[in-house]
Amino acid sequence: MIKKVSIILIVLFLGMICIAGCTSDTGESTPTPTPLPVQTPVSTSQPSPDLMPQPTDVIPTTKLVEVAASKDPITGDIIVTFRGGKGQNQVNDIKVTVISATGTTTTKYLEPNVNTEAEFTVDDGEATKGDDRVMVTASFNDATSYKIYDDVLSRT
Repeated sequence: MIKKVSIILIVLFLGMICIAGCTSDTGESTPTPTPLPVQTPVSTSQPSPDLMPQPTDVIPTTKLVEVAASKDPITGDIIVTFRGGKGQNQVNDIKVTVISATGTTTTKYLEPNVNTEAEFTVDDGEATKGDDRVMVTASFNDATSYKIYDDVLSRT
């Protein structure tokens, strides 16, 4: 019986040596190079502002109102003036939006009184000395609203 146990132990010992030889380090290994990620250039420019005027709404003749918009040729400031019209007594408010050439959008409200003005200044960043888009929407007592003005103003 001792002989059998000795043989079993020798076989186990040799088996362990074989297994250990298969998993042992055989020396230096060359590291596999890791590929560097490809860098794609990212555009940091912002999309250009929407300075393209769109058609205005067709307004019923009983609601006709007018605004005037001008740009100072020296400062670049914009003044929008309510001029009144047949429908001026039906107007709740007048929303004036300026999209500047830099992409800044500024909205102000005019009282529906003749010669009321809204001013958009270059110093406040609301306008530029270049092209700026002016849009005006009039809201009426019956909950309707119409775009009555949409144009690009330049200093020239």
